[in-house]
Amino acid sequence: MLPIIGKASPGARRKIEKVLTSRWVVVYFATMYKKSDYTYTLPDELIAEHAIQPHHDARLMVIDKNSGIITSETTFWNIDTHLGDDRVIFFNNSRVLRARVRLSGVYITRKDGSTGIIDDGEIFYLKTLDTHTIEALVRPGNKFREWTTIQVGDTKVRVKGMTDTGRILEIEGNTSIYEFLEQYGSLPLPPYIEYSEEKEKDYQTSFASQDGSVAAPTASLHFTRELMEKLAIPKEYLTLHVWLGTFKWLDTDDIREYAIHREAATVNREIFAKICEYKTEWKRIVAVGTTACRTLESLPSLWSVLPRETQESYDANIREYWNTLSRERRNNDWIYNVRVLGGEIYFETEIYIVPGHQFLVMDDLVTNFHLGESSLLVLVSAFLGYEETMNIYRYAIEKRYRFYSFWDGMYIRWK
Repeated sequence: MLPIIGKASPGARRKIEKVLTSRWVVVYFATMYKKSDYTYTLPDELIAEHAIQPHHDARLMVIDKNSGIITSETTFWNIDTHLGDDRVIFFNNSRVLRARVRLSGVYITRKDGSTGIIDDGEIFYLKTLDTHTIEALVRPGNKFREWTTIQVGDTKVRVKGMTDTGRILEIEGNTSIYEFLEQYGSLPLPPYIEYSEEKEKDYQTSFASQDGSVAAPTASLHFTRELMEKLAIPKEYLTLHVWLGTFKWLDTDDIREYAIHREAATVNREIFAKICEYKTEWKRIVAVGTTACRTLESLPSLWSVLPRETQESYDANIREYWNTLSRERRNNDWIYNVRVLGGEIYFETEIYIVPGHQFLVMDDLVTNFHLGESSLLVLVSAFLGYEETMNIYRYAIEKRYRFYSFWDGMYIRWK
């Protein structure tokens, strides 16, 4: 049954189903679930190689969520004029790690005691497993066999095992993972941006504080310290670490069959009480970026799998609010590895937002212009509407907006 008719009366439901199964509607639904329909032609010169300075001078398109009509074309510096006092804005405060460690003239010691050298290689951080252990992509793979030790500067890195995607690496001694990456690594700019040290400072948000990402939550890059000070509305922070799967293209013809990447998230326990209070006050929740969107929309499912003692620590009205949202969500299978430690809740999410998704937490979305055939473009289409999104992209290309990470953007808002 289609989600939009779930609450209709039986009689009304039969009438709606009759219309929805007519030929034109079936064709439309089939169209918006095809990977090929999320393709567009982008001139190379619209892929931004350098960030606008200051970042808040990037162009901003304001779009009415109800109609898909552009109501304003301005810059991010003026976004506050569209964020009334009935809004609360949520940011992802994840910090991009210096995740790419290049290896040249590096000595290795194999399990049998023999030695070798890596003349041109790389360790690319994927995720943290514990305080001294990471999963990483490596190059060349034949140099990273189990129990091989790689001498990187003064630090030894041991290969502890293999995964489907890379290697399990242990940083030996007292050096932490983040210290190792900070000392020997470089920021992993997207593949469509030519690397330079000068560009690194442009690829970190002004409020980044939680180490763990391999890519920036790029919609947040527009929000400079000056713009943050200018915003008078409440600002909230959550964490979703952007892992390499964000760059993966859809690899199934039917987008609903795509196996989306898993990413680690952290929210403060107070977020459930705060959102309940904001909604009670009829405030709109604004997600800055698809990562903040995915985290917020994961909350009803996260609530449903929290330990009972954690749920019962909230007031009755808060419990009832989130119990209701959890029942409306129905699918809670995308939450993993939940841990409640002190005032923080840690979890991993595989939430996949496609057309037909029922947005239960987020009201407005600030986002960039994304790559074709990506889960990010699908997410925006789920929120704004497929036809409306593709029309906006065609208009953005015609008007020479800058695409991808260094970038112009849009604010999709309810009136």
